[in-house]
Amino acid sequence: MTLLNLFSSRARMGNGDIQSDDRSILLMVVLLLGLVFVPIIGLHVAAVALGPEAGTSPPDNLAHHATPPKPTRG
Repeated sequence: MTLLNLFSSRARMGNGDIQSDDRSILLMVVLLLGLVFVPIIGLHVAAVALGPEAGTSPPDNLAHHATPPKPTRG
């Protein structure tokens, strides 16, 4: 069987089969893209909802958490 025979037999089929195949492929593409992008979008929404305070501490709180420098000899 050659590609010409495959394409010519495919062209003789009804449009209902081709549209059904196209829909199933589109569904799979949408599902796979959803698996990739939904967690990323969810993380961005959570970061915006929690605000910048949740991720970083204000600069005035950093002073009492810092360790003093070690004394040097001599």
